[in-house]
Amino acid sequence: MPAIPRQKACIACADSKRRCDKQLPECQRCLDRDVDCVYPQPKRRRRNPIARVNQPEELPTIQNHADADADVPGSGLDFGDWGVMEAADLDVSLSDVIMPYIPSPPAHIANQPTQRLALESDDISSTPCPWFLGDETWIMQHGQKQPSTSANLELEPFIHAVEEMLHFWVRNGYNSFIHRRLYDRGMPMCLQDAFTTLATYVSRTPVMRETILQIAEWRSAALASQGPCAAGGSQGLRAQLARIHALFVYQYILLFDGSVRSRAHAEKQQPTLRQWVTQMCEAAKRYRGEDIFAQDNLPPQWTVSKFDREYDASSKMWQLWILIESVRRSQLIIDTISNIYEVLTKGWANCTGAVMFTARRGLWEADSAVKWVELSSAEEPLLVPSLQPGPLISQYNADEFDDLVKVIWTCVVGTDKMKCWIDKSNKAIGV
Repeated sequence: MPAIPRQKACIACADSKRRCDKQLPECQRCLDRDVDCVYPQPKRRRRNPIARVNQPEELPTIQNHADADADVPGSGLDFGDWGVMEAADLDVSLSDVIMPYIPSPPAHIANQPTQRLALESDDISSTPCPWFLGDETWIMQHGQKQPSTSANLELEPFIHAVEEMLHFWVRNGYNSFIHRRLYDRGMPMCLQDAFTTLATYVSRTPVMRETILQIAEWRSAALASQGPCAAGGSQGLRAQLARIHALFVYQYILLFDGSVRSRAHAEKQQPTLRQWVTQMCEAAKRYRGEDIFAQDNLPPQWTVSKFDREYDASSKMWQLWILIESVRRSQLIIDTISNIYEVLTKGWANCTGAVMFTARRGLWEADSAVKWVELSSAEEPLLVPSLQPGPLISQYNADEFDDLVKVIWTCVVGTDKMKCWIDKSNKAIGV
């Protein structure tokens, strides 16, 4: 009885070196991608029955990609379906799942071409930059008007808002500029010291206040005397961020406690803190997450499922966004507090500007990669200019932005205008 030939992979799957389910008339992969599904025609071999009576049958010669899917006799394995799979070789296009949107650019770069992230290539690190890593998003943008002493009443609420953020961090382990997953593998020692100092300060008694302030002074001086961080990649950037968070905690306590001695001590450390923030932003601007995507957390690729590969790719992208967005928000909070302090004490401040940050409600609060992917793909992430709210207030409702936006923009547009925007948005949605 003649052998029944096995169905080969379709030409599209064979050329892409992807697994084909060999369904007729079209495989599922071609259906998902809306491409023509064509199976190779079986080749007919001519035999010379007289010449080959006593000769073993020869194997067919592989002529093209489609023939590569032919089974090796006796093996039972379809080697043509075993393409080399990297971490980002997904059976669905993650460009439509993770990063379908590009940032809302400031006016002076609105007409420049932008790139969307595509994860179809074999090397995820070689794809165009994600929407949150573009060079234009790191441009230091300034507000449309300079703060003055007449704006003191508008600036004071921001100080109290940051105080509440720090208290929230002590109670819950995260806040509006320290992500809940940023230090999930453990706080660096310098940040542990700052965290315990802040927790003690929050629950201080009058008799212990002076002792806690002295501890904050000693620890901030020791921290500020350290040299630059030597490590690179995500580890080095996270170490820089932890050191900045630690020094900022001490600075906030000492600058706004009310002690003249502590304030004088903290003012000496302000240039160091600003320098560290600038260096951190420069390092983040050059960083592309190479070490994150190089991590191999999966077993051999031919043994993992489609879900495993999708989860690995989306988790790495989320991990990269958490690190970069924490840098952005920390720069915004720390420099704004420094500027406000100078305005309140000297009457003016040399504003260094601020970078863009992700403002879409829910993205910062997402507690899993799956949730973050879902929110990122459902609506525009709203990577917005920090100090230029005017066009955005006219275009979007207030409920589309997270709470940090309202805190920051209150300093820019004023409390009354911010309240008017919020009330108008609530009326539009029937709240």
